[in-house]
Amino acid sequence: MKLSLILGVLLISSVAGSIYYIDYLNDQIAILKGNQIVLETEIEKQNESIQNYLAEQKNQQAQLNQLEADKQEAMKDVNRLRKTFARHDLDELALAKPALLQSKVNKASNRVMTTLEKISNPNQFDEAPSSN
Repeated sequence: MKLSLILGVLLISSVAGSIYYIDYLNDQIAILKGNQIVLETEIEKQNESIQNYLAEQKNQQAQLNQLEADKQEAMKDVNRLRKTFARHDLDELALAKPALLQSKVNKASNRVMTTLEKISNPNQFDEAPSSN
């Protein structure tokens, strides 16, 4: 009788301990599932952020390539103009034919001034006044 009582108490305490441990494990599983959901959403956000960053980098690289191409084209123009001016002795030409050089310089100066006035006119974007 004592033995069966002791075994009964041990059985009940084992079952109670097992129920408590299983309940504890279920709570841990629920917490871990919640953490997994949070981590998955954060990973999705990070992946989107990475994709946006990569797209922005690709766009910036394309812009840099375009600027480099424009720079190369401008350098070709500069080199072409340098070669042109290197072939001509403008001092000698100015002394030999001052009227010819003066008319060309005046025409070019007028063209530059006209262009400068057009692009620096503060009223160029004003709308025409409407009559009501």
